Amino acid sequence: MTASGDQGDIENGISLKGIRSLEVDPMSKIPITTITTNGDVLKISKDNSDIKKTSIDVEVPKEQTATEKNDRPGIWKRQVEKTETAIGNFCCRRKKVISLGARIVTLLCYFTYFTYCVCYRYYDEGSYILTVISALIITTIIYDSVISKYVPRALAAVLRCWTTPSSKRFRTVLRYGLYLALFSLTCVYLGVDILSTHPQNAQALGGIAALVVLCFLGSYKPSKINWHPVFWGFILQFLFAVLTLRTVAGFQAFKWIGDKVFEFVRLSDKGTAFVFGDTFKHNTAGFFIDSAGVIVFFNSFLFLMDHLGALEFVVLKIGKVLALCLETGPVESVVAAANIFIGLSEAPLLVRPYLPTVTRSELHAIMTCGFASISGAFMAMFIKAGAPANHLLTASVISAPAGLAISKLMYPEVETVNYDSQSDVKMRDTSEKRNALQAISEGATFSIKLVGSIMVNMLAFVSMMNLVDHLLVWIGARAGVDNMSFDLICSYILYPLSYIMGVPVGDCGKVGSLIGIKMIATPFVAYRDLGKIIQNRLDFEQYTSVANNTWHWSGKDVILDSTNQTLYNGFLSERAEVITTYALCGISAFPAIGFSMGTLIPMSPTRKKDVMSVLIRAFIAGNLANFATAAVAGVLFTPIHT
Repeated sequence: MTASGDQGDIENGISLKGIRSLEVDPMSKIPITTITTNGDVLKISKDNSDIKKTSIDVEVPKEQTATEKNDRPGIWKRQVEKTETAIGNFCCRRKKVISLGARIVTLLCYFTYFTYCVCYRYYDEGSYILTVISALIITTIIYDSVISKYVPRALAAVLRCWTTPSSKRFRTVLRYGLYLALFSLTCVYLGVDILSTHPQNAQALGGIAALVVLCFLGSYKPSKINWHPVFWGFILQFLFAVLTLRTVAGFQAFKWIGDKVFEFVRLSDKGTAFVFGDTFKHNTAGFFIDSAGVIVFFNSFLFLMDHLGALEFVVLKIGKVLALCLETGPVESVVAAANIFIGLSEAPLLVRPYLPTVTRSELHAIMTCGFASISGAFMAMFIKAGAPANHLLTASVISAPAGLAISKLMYPEVETVNYDSQSDVKMRDTSEKRNALQAISEGATFSIKLVGSIMVNMLAFVSMMNLVDHLLVWIGARAGVDNMSFDLICSYILYPLSYIMGVPVGDCGKVGSLIGIKMIATPFVAYRDLGKIIQNRLDFEQYTSVANNTWHWSGKDVILDSTNQTLYNGFLSERAEVITTYALCGISAFPAIGFSMGTLIPMSPTRKKDVMSVLIRAFIAGNLANFATAAVAGVLFTPIHT
């Protein structure tokens, strides 16, 4: 092998610098297949054991000009580059150690601050909040470092011992024994603590039974129903509702959380006033402007929490609890948990890679949970409209198990679920590079579509309802019926539904009207009207607290004689307000059918036929889940004044 060029002929060891050509002579004893030049592999043709002579032209580098020589890095620059490279390599090699050290330093700084604050001042609200936050941090650290690593191994070892035939029989006995025990305890609690003191609550208990029977009769395959997720879905609702509606501590805790959420939502007023002026609330479009500010602010906050990983942590943990208790699939459980925080259109995005492989029952559950829940941004908007924050929070949480329970009742699993493909559901693409400011900006930008959709839908459906009311007035007038309207028709048609949810008889018509507005038009209008009715009750109670103040009904309105004030559409009892809050807590209105279809089909075009086949059934199931949640609240609600 020889090389020729500016440096002359070199045998054996070859330097390609300045070489114009490279020749390989045939050598029968030394098999040569490749020659590597600065990382480039030059393949040599060969015939049996002989190598043919091959010439390879090598480009000769040009001589550097004086300018290029002057542009070479100086000593200082080369030293900086070496230092930079060394630091980068060290950080790559010791990445885990550096990350652990940074976390330890951060925790030490935080707990130093916490200790100082506790010593400086305690026994006030801010100190309690700081203590709760610290407890959550410690719990998270213990979970990540101990529980998540060792408990699954221990559970796996226990489960391996339960695979024998005898252990399977024992599990069956234990399972049905647990069903019987929980059902018996529930019946005893209802009989002793509730129905004996508030017999009117039995009205809603019959409503739960009626809704379950209705779902069974309308089920896709009644013979295939797995009653385990149905039973545990209602049990989880019941337990959480007992905590928040029947215990003073739970009621006070959620009322406090609701008040803090309301204060948090009001932080958007500063940004709204900056854009629209300080008098935006007194503007003719004040409701929409106020709602738009809340949605943009809360959506940006959720995007920030998602970027920091907090939203993913909470959603995945709630999803695991639902999957464990209800024995539902990971994908549908995660979507049900995500719908507590994000909306009908955004939640399926989290599980987009899994949509082509989910079963029709899982697809139905994904859609049902979307219809049966509201996003965090909408919840903030409804709180701003006047809905009771503590009950709205409870309704948002228990809508997740309710949606899964009703879904598995309406469309039971008839296919084989591919759990292997769903073993590690993730919400975020960690390879995507972005920072916190970008996340906030993306959240605000995403809100544009949301705000626009709300605006045009409210405009369209309020206008259409006005058109329908005028048509009904004209139709009724032809037959001698005065004041016929959409509200009036809904109040009669949905009167039985309001009654079985536990609404007092005198309020059933008004509640039925609100439910009809929510289903046909949009929950935004229904909650706006409910907020006005709640404010009417508060004004009425304040008015009647003064002696000798008289009032009277004038149609649907209440006239306060002493102040000559009119409370339009009257008011509801506190019990009716609470039940209505739960019944309206879902996005299951007819416009949402288009949103769901327009979200899922582009994500998974191959499932278009399946989406269309279960769409209406999921819409009905979403509404029934809301009514079941309201009935549970009707069973357990008794006024608690603190």
